[in-house]
Amino acid sequence: MQSVKRIIYNSIVLALALLFFSRLSAQENSPFSRYGLGDAYPQQNIATRGMGGISAAYSNEQSLNTINPASYTAMRYINVFGGSKGAMVSYDFGITVDSRNLRSTDPFGNYRSTNFIPSYLHIGIPLGAKAYDKKRGAALVFGLQPATKIHYSIDHIDKAEIDSLETLYEGNGGLNQAFIGLAKRWGNFSIGFNGGFEWGQKEISTKVIFLDTVHYYKSNSASQTHFHGFFLTPGISYQIKLNEVTLPNKNYKEGYFLKLGASGTLEQRLNANTDVLRETFEYNLDNATIAVDTVFYTTNAAGKITLPMNYTAGFMIMKKYLTPGGDPIANKWSIGADYYAGKWSNYRFYGEPDQVQDNWIIRGGAEFVPSLLSANLWSRSTYRFGFYTGKDYINADGNGYKIKALTFGIGFNVKKWSNYDNQSTLINTAIEFGKRGSNVNNVTENFFRVSLGLSLSDLWFARRKYD
Repeated sequence: MQSVKRIIYNSIVLALALLFFSRLSAQENSPFSRYGLGDAYPQQNIATRGMGGISAAYSNEQSLNTINPASYTAMRYINVFGGSKGAMVSYDFGITVDSRNLRSTDPFGNYRSTNFIPSYLHIGIPLGAKAYDKKRGAALVFGLQPATKIHYSIDHIDKAEIDSLETLYEGNGGLNQAFIGLAKRWGNFSIGFNGGFEWGQKEISTKVIFLDTVHYYKSNSASQTHFHGFFLTPGISYQIKLNEVTLPNKNYKEGYFLKLGASGTLEQRLNANTDVLRETFEYNLDNATIAVDTVFYTTNAAGKITLPMNYTAGFMIMKKYLTPGGDPIANKWSIGADYYAGKWSNYRFYGEPDQVQDNWIIRGGAEFVPSLLSANLWSRSTYRFGFYTGKDYINADGNGYKIKALTFGIGFNVKKWSNYDNQSTLINTAIEFGKRGSNVNNVTENFFRVSLGLSLSDLWFARRKYD
């Protein structure tokens, strides 16, 4: 009965999270989201964000790493309740508070915004035979997450003796993803993929207003594009056990591992339909727009949006806690690095390029747990730190944008590990301090992100003699 109650409880929590996820929207004002399909959201889970975002070779039995789907094979069937087998199903949910400070040198200006963003919702289920097989493992993962966000409102005034112009640039929209991931392990080699559906919209408008004593109607040029398509992210990993240590008077072992990993998202061609409007308008007393005359209007103009291929590769050295039988439980410490690259010069919107460029990012990070079996919460928690640096894919002013950040995080292991049930309850946190742009850019951005993730494991499919 306890298992049934736990499943019902977690299902209710996830249903509420999905409702929250579908209704919540961020209200940031970022001029960088004007380009491409908007600002890219971090796709890493909260745990790895605290480690600089390293994900190519990262695996942890207590969380889901969707950047490299080959890592799903770290999920496991376990021995419980006097020889019965069970699957440790994982639930992972994350949210982020994003604070930005935009600075412009010409004209001089400063703008701040704080945004509340849902990060992801992931569910992972290990698959396998009736008994756990150390040489073969498989897993199934479901995911829902935002990929990009478009939201900006930029007011620019060109002053002159006569006919001064005010131009208002506005945009909304973004790209969302829903996917299914599968992974399989043969010995030390794992392969996996995420395949799914993505959809979204891009609404942009440019309003021009004359600021003088002579009256002219205001003009509005607007377009609304809806797009959808499919994406595929394959991944591979190879893990080498360097050493295994049996500890005297302990109910666990320790092992050293080297892991290599790589993954990437293939080029995507999204189907798109666009409505275009050109009109003159006026504002009413409530500051709402009233159309005066429609100059041009067309609907459902079909086209394609090309999103480029990207890839990431990396390594990780890990020391893991192991069960007496040698099965991994969790990382004791790990350190690693990643290299990411995206071919954004191949981006096309209805056949046209945008102010984007090929980008790359180097990431490095580490984590450690003082004592997983400690009764003290701070001792059994995971401490993480890292950095990333590189070139952003946005190239708004033609000078390129450098990007860099330092990261920190703590994973609170709320439930002390026990070899009786192997279940875990983790609250992961991550903090990022970063900057986009440098002295060569007119507009730069300092950002500060605080992320919170809840990672739960629950035992499914276990047959028990007594309940």
